[in-house]
Amino acid sequence: MADGPRLSTKINRGVAWAGAAQAIIAIADLVSQVIVGARFVSADDLGLAAGAMAFYTLLDTAADFGVTSALIQGDDHSPESVSTVFWFNLLVSTGLAVVLLGLGPLYGRFQGRPIVGWLLVAYGGKLVLQNVYAIPFALLRRELRYAEIAKARTAAHLCESVARIAFAASGYTVWCWTFAALIRSIVFGAIMQWRHRFVPKLVFEPRKILPYVRFGLRTAGSQMLYQLYTNLDYAVVLRVFGERANGIYTLAYFIVLEPVKTIANVVIDVAFPAFARLRSDRDGLIRQLLQFTRFNLIAVLPFVVLIVLVIPEFLRVFYAGGKWTGAELALCAEAARILCIVGVLRGLGFLGPPLLDGIGRPELTLRYMVSATLVVPAMFVVGALVLGDRLGFLSVAVAWAAGYPLAFAVLAYLVVRSIDLPLAPYVRASAGIFGCCAGGALAGLAVSAVLANVSDGVRMVAIGLTALAATAALLAAWQGITPRSIAAAVRG
Repeated sequence: MADGPRLSTKINRGVAWAGAAQAIIAIADLVSQVIVGARFVSADDLGLAAGAMAFYTLLDTAADFGVTSALIQGDDHSPESVSTVFWFNLLVSTGLAVVLLGLGPLYGRFQGRPIVGWLLVAYGGKLVLQNVYAIPFALLRRELRYAEIAKARTAAHLCESVARIAFAASGYTVWCWTFAALIRSIVFGAIMQWRHRFVPKLVFEPRKILPYVRFGLRTAGSQMLYQLYTNLDYAVVLRVFGERANGIYTLAYFIVLEPVKTIANVVIDVAFPAFARLRSDRDGLIRQLLQFTRFNLIAVLPFVVLIVLVIPEFLRVFYAGGKWTGAELALCAEAARILCIVGVLRGLGFLGPPLLDGIGRPELTLRYMVSATLVVPAMFVVGALVLGDRLGFLSVAVAWAAGYPLAFAVLAYLVVRSIDLPLAPYVRASAGIFGCCAGGALAGLAVSAVLANVSDGVRMVAIGLTALAATAALLAAWQGITPRSIAAAVRG
């Protein structure tokens, strides 16, 4: 059994630390992305960079092979076993970097844009570099030392944001994201080694690596499939509609789905080790899932509402007059609103895989990922080929909105069956949050109608603040969620 209130308090504090870090990271990332996009990078540049960036997280997962997840999920690991995991990861990541020397240029040739392939080759160096922090990061997560992780991630991401602007301003417009990712890894690795120093022993024991590999193959396989099906849209848009269309689509994706992932990571970073601790306590698992669901919805839904309400004004205020035309920004706003449908469901769906992995059922996660990888990319291709002549690259956004609910339904079924989740309490826990955010959206729409003829900047601020204030008031009155109640939960 879990250690009850003490573990719950530690989890809540982990969420609080992760939330603070993610808020700073999200703001810094938003500011740097806006500066880079509005001042230095055109739609064509962004479209080329996205053709490679689409696979970066997939490569990160492949280089780790999932074995560090086994360090978090398991109960006991000797120094020899941990060192064996390190050397195994180093071998895999180095081999993958070598493979990219051949595959990168081939992919660039397939897209008809060689620079995309060379971006992938350069990222191979980052894959080797991440071994500096992989083991310390996993061990800190297992120990639920989220204050230290939050501080390290904040520092590393701030350095990445500054580096992205600096590289773009220096003329490396297509390369700035790749170079900035290398800077982030260097900084994060240094801090992780400082907070949890790890020097591997000169030992490699194949028998000890086998249990980690067996677990890791399932979790890494799931993660790689996830990264594949959620990022193939970039490759499809680039191949079918060109780099300009891919740049516009990527900006919409960055505005909606990347922040949703960042916001959801507040809970996801804590969820896997928390579910692993509670894996023998079904009632505790269900209570924790309900709490995490509410956390995610409170964080994600107001953001999605803001995007729907003010995305045209936001784009015109920050991007007009730079390297982006009015027509490009209008298309971007349309794509962003379509992707908001996906954002709502992904805010919920992100919790499924860490729960299934945490209770020791990674094969169920893999089953979901296989289903999603078969359905969602197929929808991208079908959407582009069938609706492309009429909708252009927006057809891929429509395919996202049509295909992801099917994948989400599979995940929901597996989660419900795996822990025998009672649906009525889950629906009650979620419905109130949806209702509060719907009320905030209606308030924002009312202000939008009243201020139809004022400037974009005034409309954006007035609509956004009204929607957020109304949502916060409804959460306090209806759900009892206030800053004081959140602080009390963290204090335990």
